[in-house]
Amino acid sequence: MNTKLKTLQIIHLALCSGVFLFALVTVFLNREIMFFDANPQTNSPFNPIFPIMGLITISASIFFYRNLISKIDKSASADIKINMYQSAFIISSALLEGGVLFNIVGFFMTHNSFFLIFGLANFVFLALKRPTKDKLISALQLQYPDTEAL
Repeated sequence: MNTKLKTLQIIHLALCSGVFLFALVTVFLNREIMFFDANPQTNSPFNPIFPIMGLITISASIFFYRNLISKIDKSASADIKINMYQSAFIISSALLEGGVLFNIVGFFMTHNSFFLIFGLANFVFLALKRPTKDKLISALQLQYPDTEAL
């Protein structure tokens, strides 16, 4: 089971580093023409969709994670519980990554660094979602014999 936790940690690291590197590249490409404008009247009419999608993906990530974790059978074996946890974690992380990427693309298209704030909010949630042994034990409510295998 230790390999499953390591696998999740590697997936998490890949998601975080990929998004971070993409943000660095877009900021580097737009460094001379970027600006900050939070006024919706001066922006294009479709621009409010970027921050709204960022907030929606955070909410959806939390909702789907809790929903999938609550569906785990308490009497199931530890392997089944951990497999269900992996699915919930990957779905939740993918939603957060989608919000980050959406806002980075919004920044890349408009050169308005306002969208990076919402991308950063999603990225912080994604970074804090790092799977650890304690989080796994707490979420799955594992007991003594199963916790030692982690």
